[in-house]
Amino acid sequence: MAISAKLGALAMAVTPFIWSVVVHSGAAPTPLSITVPERPGLAFRQYAVDLGPIQPTPEARATFVFANRGKSAVDITAVDPSCSCLISRLDQKHFEPGEEGRIVLRIQPMKEQPGVKELYADVSYTDPEPRQVRLTFKLSIPERQMTVSPPALMVYHPVGSDSTDATFTVTDGRKKSFEITEVASTSELVSPVIGERALTPTGEWTQTVKVTVPGTLPTGKHQVMIRIKTSDPGYPELRVPMMLQGPIPAEGAADEDHEHAHPAK
Repeated sequence: MAISAKLGALAMAVTPFIWSVVVHSGAAPTPLSITVPERPGLAFRQYAVDLGPIQPTPEARATFVFANRGKSAVDITAVDPSCSCLISRLDQKHFEPGEEGRIVLRIQPMKEQPGVKELYADVSYTDPEPRQVRLTFKLSIPERQMTVSPPALMVYHPVGSDSTDATFTVTDGRKKSFEITEVASTSELVSPVIGERALTPTGEWTQTVKVTVPGTLPTGKHQVMIRIKTSDPGYPELRVPMMLQGPIPAEGAADEDHEHAHPAK
């Protein structure tokens, strides 16, 4: 009886160990299956453009370059700007894998109130999953002032060219009345004339300066400055640079820039 009791006690003692061996010596657990979603097809070089304080200009723009880094074709379905003042341009909508493209966002600062502007556009596309990405455009518009558009001009006249007529428009963004009193050119190659004065529907005063460049220009490059004098004491003179390119010199000939200081016409 004593021996049986000891055997029974021994069996009870080793039972937990036996069960432990049974449990822990079973088949290896099945690994979890995790599905990793594919990365978006479009990859942009930058998702935000901050121009900071800008110079007075009729237009400011931000260019967002991207590439299709996915395995499937991408179709851009919409570009939705945050306000009507932001204009978007997209040259094409379908992009094969590896193909690059660009989205340009434009704003006309002279039509906006001065201050910091933070705008954005949401780009919707499929790759083939529907996706959306946000592009941010930030800039600081200066206080309104008197500006000339275009701020500079280049004219190229090869042999046999006709004369070129161009117009510069002076605008007072402060909505103050002014008048152009005199225009002059640093070269006899350009003939400036005071043009018409007008009031825009938004209340800004404008006046034009018209210039004529003859069809026949001397060989090489010629730098010219147009000087515009106004009745506004804050802007007594505005200057507009022009670059004139005549026929390109023959190979081996010197190609130098010339500053013409002839009497103004």
